[in-house]
Amino acid sequence: MIITVFHFLNITKSEVEAFPSMLKVFPLYCRLVLKFMEKIENLKTIKGDAYDYYAYPSDADDLFEKIFLVGDIVDAICQPSKIFLIGEKGSGKTAYSVYMAKKKNSSVKCSISMVNDLLYRKFLNMKRNNALVLSDMKDIWLVILYLVVAEKYQETYGKSIFSGMKFKKLKKAIDAFYSDAFKPELVNAFEFVQNASSSINLMAAAGVFSSGHESGKETQEKYVEHSYQISLLKLQKGFEEAFEELGESNSYILFIDGIDARPVDIDNKEYFECITGLVNAVLELNRGVLAKKHVKVMPLMRPDVMYRIPVQNMNQKVRDNSVLLNWDTSYKGYVKSKLFKIAGDYFAKQQTEEIDGEKAWDCYFPYKIPHKNRKNAPSYSENAFVEFLRYSSYKPRDILTMLNEMVMATKGSHFSHDDFLGMLNSYFGYLEGELKDYLLIYMTEENYEDFRLFFDYFHGMRDFSYAVFKEKHLEYIHYLKDAGRQIPPEMDTVQRALQLLYDANVIGYRETFVAHPGKSEVRVHWSFKERTYANVRPNVRMNETYMFHLGYSRAFGIW
Repeated sequence: MIITVFHFLNITKSEVEAFPSMLKVFPLYCRLVLKFMEKIENLKTIKGDAYDYYAYPSDADDLFEKIFLVGDIVDAICQPSKIFLIGEKGSGKTAYSVYMAKKKNSSVKCSISMVNDLLYRKFLNMKRNNALVLSDMKDIWLVILYLVVAEKYQETYGKSIFSGMKFKKLKKAIDAFYSDAFKPELVNAFEFVQNASSSINLMAAAGVFSSGHESGKETQEKYVEHSYQISLLKLQKGFEEAFEELGESNSYILFIDGIDARPVDIDNKEYFECITGLVNAVLELNRGVLAKKHVKVMPLMRPDVMYRIPVQNMNQKVRDNSVLLNWDTSYKGYVKSKLFKIAGDYFAKQQTEEIDGEKAWDCYFPYKIPHKNRKNAPSYSENAFVEFLRYSSYKPRDILTMLNEMVMATKGSHFSHDDFLGMLNSYFGYLEGELKDYLLIYMTEENYEDFRLFFDYFHGMRDFSYAVFKEKHLEYIHYLKDAGRQIPPEMDTVQRALQLLYDANVIGYRETFVAHPGKSEVRVHWSFKERTYANVRPNVRMNETYMFHLGYSRAFGIW
């Protein structure tokens, strides 16, 4: 019977003879099924930037939608009280917004608007020309967001929303300002706000503002600006009156993406002034008329950026009004993790026959890896996925980047451990790029190059004590000063440097504690595992034993 099955599957005689030894590394199920599974060279890969699926849709986007993990996160995003989507770079913030924006039959319609470099420059040019004060930034953001929501909402739901006369009149005023050529993006909306007097007069002429005039008649009285701040408030009032007339049956979310990228010509202080204005505007806007109409604006925020926004009771707002993306798992419990489901579906959803994600993973990754720090375990008994976790910060983009690199570099029916090792050099380049993007909010390009030198002081020391870190930090600071170079932001003191590296998941630390009388245990802490709603930016402990993350240790030649 076995021979008949082998003949049917076109397995050679030599393969049959080697079958008993092959079973040690290759489950029987996979050995039989692989004949029907796609070759690695025929598999698709996932785009590194999920926004491309939204900006440049194509028929090849089905893999993204097939492996996307809906779960309870989508339900949480749709809750009216949740107005910030918080997650580290690569944790899936953009992917969730794209998935929801592309979902045509959803009861909650969604769109995405990007914050780009030009928008920051427009804000800062006005500030530098003394045309606005910091308190104006929030009000400018409010009007910009109202304008973009109004246009995208109308695009989404069509002219059926014009049952309210004021919304129809508002649309008429916007079309008049932009000569019927308005593209509803944040940077384009800035012009409407910047020229507040002209915008107000067009809105008044269209009959947007409440007045003593007979309903439906346009006013000819011209608005004369005496204070830009008063003009902003009048614009807000016009939008709010228009939104008041909307029905309450059409739910809508506008996601704001691109916030965690600072333009190179805008310094850190100015960047955070702009973002603070946005956050304050979102808080006010989502408590007002839009909330009554089931419409909200939801920025996509990095936890470290959110932590630094000087907003009253921010910690409570994170708890009550945010959705926090956390993909934490363990080496023992990885099978039930969301990360493993994504990885398994990456392969399972590309087969012509239906197959479970875990089984698909085992077929493509039949090899085992050594256990670490586990006594009495067989030398090679850990699933290959555990090694993916070791080199990642438990983020979907990390895992998918490794899988993409392996698929692009491999042919055949399954991967070997050598294929994984061969992929790492490309992955290390990705890791360094991710770290650089993370730090460029705080640093210039020149700062980053000087920051990178810090790792040279730790060659051969993946693990180090607090005393060693202090010593190496002092050597590093002396070198920069002697060379006449600037100390990178957040690297000027031992404590700030440790915290920055911990925030960026470059280092973790080991805490030794007494579990039972006469018995001590060690607990390992990583920022990405410690982060919760109650503690969006975990603090690193002083005077502990520290270690570099395995991926960054290899990427920077520490080993």
